[in-house]
Amino acid sequence: MVELRLHDKTVDTVFDLLGRNENDMTSALGWGLSRNPAILRGFVARVAPGTEIELPIEVNLQKGDPADGGFTDVELLSNDLHVIVEAKRGWDPPSHAQLHRYEHRLAEARRPVQRLVILTQNGAEVVVQHRLGPWQPAPPASIQVLGWSDVVRLVRAASREGSHADRRLAAELASYLREVADMRNIESNSVYVVSLATFSFPGWPPTLTAIDVIEKFGRYFFPASGKNWPKTPPNYVAFRYYGRLQSIHHVDEYTIVRDMAPFFPGVPDTSDWEPHFLMTLGPAMRPNHEVRTGSGIYPSGRRWIDIDLLLTSNTIGEAAAESRRRRAG
Repeated sequence: MVELRLHDKTVDTVFDLLGRNENDMTSALGWGLSRNPAILRGFVARVAPGTEIELPIEVNLQKGDPADGGFTDVELLSNDLHVIVEAKRGWDPPSHAQLHRYEHRLAEARRPVQRLVILTQNGAEVVVQHRLGPWQPAPPASIQVLGWSDVVRLVRAASREGSHADRRLAAELASYLREVADMRNIESNSVYVVSLATFSFPGWPPTLTAIDVIEKFGRYFFPASGKNWPKTPPNYVAFRYYGRLQSIHHVDEYTIVRDMAPFFPGVPDTSDWEPHFLMTLGPAMRPNHEVRTGSGIYPSGRRWIDIDLLLTSNTIGEAAAESRRRRAG
């Protein structure tokens, strides 16, 4: 059997877990691991391939360590396996001090198979791995960085196994985790309006311009550093070029990458770039009349504008000014 030990928190149903902070997400994951054998098998297979699951397995949430006063988010423990999961909703990695506490905890338990797993925002694995720097746990522990999207995929796969109740639980958990792991405000109708250049990026094929990235590939990207750019992708993005608004798109999905070569043919290796949000765009929405740039908008300026105003105003500048008035009350 799988034994669930909840520390300082009681969970009765999955609906009790539907908050949006890190503790809610990790409790939901622990709940699924403890109650659905297919989710547990899938998770262990992902973080420790080839490891046989030996029962009983404890699934501990928010378990404290009297020796150092620290807590683990999720911990799996059996006779042969010890997995510590540090879960993040954003992409900041644990501190080195925290990681070394986990290293000590793994060493004290002395299980043959040891894993330290860092869960991070969808697509942010490359950022977290980079920020971890040279630190690695001493053998035999192994560190892995997974996106919440990896967990969603394995939970969704588990929804095709087991009893009807097990399949329903897994499907509901996958849906919940997919929604809350997205850092965006998915209910926002604010559009991030950007200007596109008519030329290609340095070193890219001259026939592949910024406009082509949108129109031919349904993609858009910008730096994930947060400096002068949003810290998370917008729910909607709009593009202006040739002096007017061209299209508005819902951002259906996003990941974080450095190398653009796998996504666009003929593009050189860009792995020396800083991490970028790479977004997959939904179908274009276009106003039923011409919306010129108008006054108050710099040539390369970017603005947050309400979607209804963007579609109905005569100019982008007019829509931006009215959006500011709305927010000012």
